[in-house]
Amino acid sequence: MADRTSLPFNPLRKTLYSLHDLFAGFSDGDVASYAACREVKILSYFVANGKNPTRHSGASTLEALHDNAISAAVQRLLGTQKRVVGIMGGHDMARGTPAFVDIAHVAYDLTRAGFLVASGGGPGAMEATHLGALLSPRPRQDLDEAIRELRSVPTLPKHAKKLVGTGGRIDTAVAVDLYRWFAPAFRLATAIFADRATPPGPSLAVPTWLYGYEPTTPFASHIAKYFQNSLREDGLVTMGRNGIVFAEGSAGTVQEIFQDVTQNCYGAFCPMVFLSPPETSFWSTTLPVEPLLKAVLKNRPEYATHVLFTDSAAAAVDFLVKLSQPGAAQAPVPLRRRP
Repeated sequence: MADRTSLPFNPLRKTLYSLHDLFAGFSDGDVASYAACREVKILSYFVANGKNPTRHSGASTLEALHDNAISAAVQRLLGTQKRVVGIMGGHDMARGTPAFVDIAHVAYDLTRAGFLVASGGGPGAMEATHLGALLSPRPRQDLDEAIRELRSVPTLPKHAKKLVGTGGRIDTAVAVDLYRWFAPAFRLATAIFADRATPPGPSLAVPTWLYGYEPTTPFASHIAKYFQNSLREDGLVTMGRNGIVFAEGSAGTVQEIFQDVTQNCYGAFCPMVFLSPPETSFWSTTLPVEPLLKAVLKNRPEYATHVLFTDSAAAAVDFLVKLSQPGAAQAPVPLRRRP
């Protein structure tokens, strides 16, 4: 275990992470720089100490202190926000696909409508979320142009999971391939954040080093990165107090759906939007969650007014905006148990 003075992270940090915090050491044009950036150094430390659970009590304590500090910073941020919507979806959603475009547009429109959008902060639907939010102060064609730029490298390398191996050793070949995927997003993000004429749109990313081989999106203005994935998962579902949009996904997204169902069953009922890719019925046929939701929530009258299955990004936004208006019928309680 590294001693306190050589830790790659501050266990008592006071603020959330930013692009420049996590990717200090990354250099556009230097393919070796991804392996040297802070995010990967922290991942190496995490793996070397056993991940979850750690092999050393000292590392466990330091990671717990860090995660507690991150949770406190999240609470402070959420305390300044009137409306928060979570967006969940698959990490393997390719850049530029119709589903990716829809999520980017949903985040764009919700941010323009005054919501803070939050996601798991990784690739796929999560990247689309933060890209849409970041570009929300700009014309929509800027967002569409950014998506076209990203589409040149559509998917993560298949061997990304091998980035850090036994003992925390970084595989430099995998890091180079991840550099090539990450660099277009980093280039876009740094240009947008540096543009003083048009402030970037805000968003909250909540990733975890448990899946640290997936680069954290550089498009989020606020990044709450945890060691403990359980804190991250519960926090994501709870902070979407004005609703959650569930985009196309698989096991992880289904887990988040039923975490949200549990909270809606026993507590304040917050809107649920199931957004299928255009002209499909993903959540009714491919992963048919609808019948089980009806059965579990049969005693909650809000099910009829606060749950939407749609393949229209515009309908998803309109649904959440209307339910957030003062005096909306059976409006959800504005505060919810938080991480």
